Amino acid sequence: MGRHRLTGSGAMGLGALTIGLAMVGLMTAGAPLAAQDAPALDPAVPPAIVRTGPSPDERVTIPIHIDGKGPWNFIIDTGSQRTVIARDLAEQLALPPRANVTILSMTGRTEAETVAVPKLGFGGGTIDDIEAPVLEGENLGAPGLLGLDSLHAKRLQLNFRTGRMEISASGGSRRRIAIDPDAIVVEARRRRGQLILLDSEVNGMAVAVMLDTGSHFSIGNLALRDRLIAKKRAPDMAEAVLTSVTGGQLTGQVGRIKSVRMGRVNLIQVPVLFADASPFAELGMKDKPALLLGISALRIFDRVAIDFGRGKVDFLLPDASAISQTQLASAVPPDKLPVQ
Repeated sequence: MGRHRLTGSGAMGLGALTIGLAMVGLMTAGAPLAAQDAPALDPAVPPAIVRTGPSPDERVTIPIHIDGKGPWNFIIDTGSQRTVIARDLAEQLALPPRANVTILSMTGRTEAETVAVPKLGFGGGTIDDIEAPVLEGENLGAPGLLGLDSLHAKRLQLNFRTGRMEISASGGSRRRIAIDPDAIVVEARRRRGQLILLDSEVNGMAVAVMLDTGSHFSIGNLALRDRLIAKKRAPDMAEAVLTSVTGGQLTGQVGRIKSVRMGRVNLIQVPVLFADASPFAELGMKDKPALLLGISALRIFDRVAIDFGRGKVDFLLPDASAISQTQLASAVPPDKLPVQ
C-alpha cells in the first residue's frame, strides 16, 4: 500500500490526479454556536461582492478588516464553528487575550488561547466582539479562518465561473432570494451549525453529506469506508497522513468515490480521504456513514449557494459543453431518483 503525506501546502499523487490538501473543520468543544450568534446583514443592503482568491490550494478567501485595519485574506470555512486568527496577526494587532478553550480539529482535541477581536468587517458587514481561537499561521495556511459564527445567518454564494463570491442576508422569512431557474436545490437540516444535505448517497448507499469550504479535500469517516467495503463498493485506496490546522497528524486512506449524489446532483470519481477524524464523533456521526465534501469537489459547479437561514443549498451545473468534457457532474432526472 502506498503512503502519502498530506499537508496544507503539500501535494500527493493518486493515479493521474494531483491534489493539494489543507485540513480545517475546526470546532470548539463545549461552546455552542448560539453563544456567538451574530445578527444577519440588513436585508435592504445589496450583497457584497468579493473575489474568491487566489489561494495556493484553491480554498475560498475573503478580505477581512479587523478594527478598521487590513485587509487580510481569511479562508471561508463552513466546516469551522469558530472564526480563527493566526498567531502572528493577533500579535501584530496586539489583540487582548481571553480565556483558553479546548478546540477540536480533524486530528483531535487540544488547548488553544483566544483573543478578543473588537470589530470584524467583511463583505460590507461588521460583527462586533468575536472571541477567536489563536493557531499557528503556517498550519492554517492563511491569516485566519472565517467560521460559522460569522456566517450562520447569511447566504454564501460561490461563483466559480467568474471567480466572485457574494455574502448577503439569508433568504429566510424576512426576504426572498431570486433563485436561478436552472439551479438544483437540495434541502438540508442543521446540526451544531452545520448543514447536512438530505437525500444523499455515496455509491448508492445513504450517507450524511456536509459542505466544508475550508478543506481542499473531501473526507469520509470510517463508518462510510467500512460500509463500502462490506457492500463491495469500495475504491482502491492508498495510505495517507493528514496534517490538521493544529499541526496534529492522522493516518487515513485515500481513494476515488465512483458516485456522490445529493438530491438531483451527481458527482463522479470524487477523491476522498477516509479517516477517523474527530468532528464526525462531535456531530454524532462516528458510527453513521458521513462525508465532508471539500472545495475541490464544489469547484466542479459553476455556482454553489449555501443559505444557512433557509437550510438549502443551490447547485448550478456547468453548461453542456463543460459537462461533456469533464464528465464529473450531472443532473439526475426526477424519474431516476430512488423511491423514498
